[in-house]
Amino acid sequence: MTDENERIDAIVHKYEDIPVKKFGEGIDLRRVEMKTLAQTWVEMKEGFESPLHRHEDEQTVVLISGRIRARSGAKGEEIFTEMKPGDVLAVPSNVIHQVVALEDSVFCEGFGPGPNLEGGIQTVFMRKQRRAEAAAKESKMHKGD
Repeated sequence: MTDENERIDAIVHKYEDIPVKKFGEGIDLRRVEMKTLAQTWVEMKEGFESPLHRHEDEQTVVLISGRIRARSGAKGEEIFTEMKPGDVLAVPSNVIHQVVALEDSVFCEGFGPGPNLEGGIQTVFMRKQRRAEAAAKESKMHKGD
């Protein structure tokens, strides 16, 4: 709670004032973070995709313009759904997911209750890479015995 005499105002973040972060080629992000919420404006060029990943925060994706295909689920169990403007994708905590731009698209993502984004997303590739590195290190240690 805040002191009853402390004034807190809502803040408008102007689009042009929010720094652009490149998320690889073809994907531009503009993110505003608060204590319990992160809101991201995403511009994704046709043919580009997010990595297959998961994160602790719950997430919503609201498609504003364009067309995207949402993927949910692990390999062999995935569900694909094409989204049109106005559609909302709701992603529970730690569910593997991905989006692919079928044409130039703009969407808004909400993350909460975090943001727990400082550690970044956990991509399937990143987890496999860490396991492989750990196995190689373990193998190397046993060869020295």
